Amino acid sequence: MANRDLFDLTGRNALVTGGGRGLGKSMAIGLAQYGANIAIVDIDLETAQSTAEEIRALGVQSIALRGDVRSEEDAQRTVGEVCETLGSLDILLNNAGIATVEAAETLSLDDFKRVYDIDVTGVFIFSKAAFGPMARQGRGNIINMASMAGISALDPQKHMHYNSAKAAVIMITKSLAAEWASAGIRVNALAPGYMITPPVIEMRAEDPERWEHWMSRVPMGRAGEPPELQGAIIYLASDASSYMTGNIMVIDGGYTCL
Repeated sequence: MANRDLFDLTGRNALVTGGGRGLGKSMAIGLAQYGANIAIVDIDLETAQSTAEEIRALGVQSIALRGDVRSEEDAQRTVGEVCETLGSLDILLNNAGIATVEAAETLSLDDFKRVYDIDVTGVFIFSKAAFGPMARQGRGNIINMASMAGISALDPQKHMHYNSAKAAVIMITKSLAAEWASAGIRVNALAPGYMITPPVIEMRAEDPERWEHWMSRVPMGRAGEPPELQGAIIYLASDASSYMTGNIMVIDGGYTCL
């Protein structure tokens, strides 16, 4: 029988970017259910406050902070506020990200840069901001949101910019894991497949034929529900994964097996 204490996050403080809704919210709740205090950083402060209120009802501390992951100033400020308010920063979940669909030959440079600024630059600047407090305490845990799109170009979606951005997140994860291991900081990533998020729900309703094509490519025949990432995030954030760093945990219903 597994030792549940390995998964206990009581007293640890986590910052979740883009945690006000969707997958970020679900994973933040999962961490809170195992005892972590949660700081929600989101560009939409009202949404962040609503989620923080839900999390406090679970019996842990939770604060909401407005922050744009494209801003190094916001990264430094919010990390500082978490350390000051909660006492430390033990877990950073770089969750914020966007995805758009457009053929490479018509994609504007501005739209290309926007995806990279949020999905890649955001991971770098928040990880950099977290390095100082984590290194000073001799321990830390960074978890990045990659995607199966960073491993396999998806069909029939045309989003070279998103695919390549998530591939960059994977290499950032491996590189920081190697560079920061001596500081006691572990760096891993989750690479989800198709998940039931608000944009996906909207697309499924608008274009059911396209949705069926997507699902035909998944061996399990369905998309994942947000709570199905909670077990993985708890594992990566806890002592249960204490010897794991630089790993990309793929949770995709088998898509990348093909």
